Amino acid sequence: MKKFFYRVEKDDTAKTVSEKFNLPITVLCKLNALTKEIEEGDLLYIETDPSRKLYKVNLFDTVETLSEKFGVPPEKILSQNGISYIYYGLKIKI
Repeated sequence: MKKFFYRVEKDDTAKTVSEKFNLPITVLCKLNALTKEIEEGDLLYIETDPSRKLYKVNLFDTVETLSEKFGVPPEKILSQNGISYIYYGLKIKI
């Protein structure tokens, strides 16, 4: 697990920062208690795990089918991404 702080640069958004570090936006927001859009100069706490991969949820995916596909308990998929459900297009860490 890699843990560090990142200083928000000009034109950064929560979405671009989460993509830059391959981190689900929900996790970025939860780690930093974000309630509004980030601003240049903000300091964000980042936790990444290079062994986990980013997965984009497909149209008919469910937490249960992803659990079977990747061998990870459904509760763990939800908790490590800071979410209570998945939806099409969501990027999550597996």
